[in-house]
Amino acid sequence: MATFRSFIGSELLAIKQHLAAVKSIIPDKIKLTPSERRSLFKLHLKRKDFAFKAINLMRRSPNTAPSFVDIQSCNNYMQLYEQYTELLDEVDAVKRHLEDARLLVGHEILKQTRSYFQNAKNGADSGDTQFEKIYESLKPYYAVGRNSKKLEEERI
Repeated sequence: MATFRSFIGSELLAIKQHLAAVKSIIPDKIKLTPSERRSLFKLHLKRKDFAFKAINLMRRSPNTAPSFVDIQSCNNYMQLYEQYTELLDEVDAVKRHLEDARLLVGHEILKQTRSYFQNAKNGADSGDTQFEKIYESLKPYYAVGRNSKKLEEERI
């Protein structure tokens, strides 16, 4: 199991500043609605090969491209698309690492607090009023997700 430590204030501040710097570089005027997102052509792997090949053919034979097609813009956009893809891959990797770390930390928290809850339940079952108060105050919060059905059955 990995060992974890809290971020110190300067580390958290540095991370947030770097993220803010990245956000400031990316065009922020682009805000697509869900319907706009659905209506756009999607450039996925197979279509990317098509677009790349078409741009290469247009560059080799510019006279075959319609007058309204800007070959230089297409080429620039393809390079920009590649850059965005590379950056998104990096961001996805960082996000995956953060999610994994958060999942493990959450697991540790729940493992410890569940032990406390079970200890309070055992104490309440033995008749200790202090443990009974703790158990009763935690019981509604513990009964979420998979455990909610089990506790509902116990009430019946």
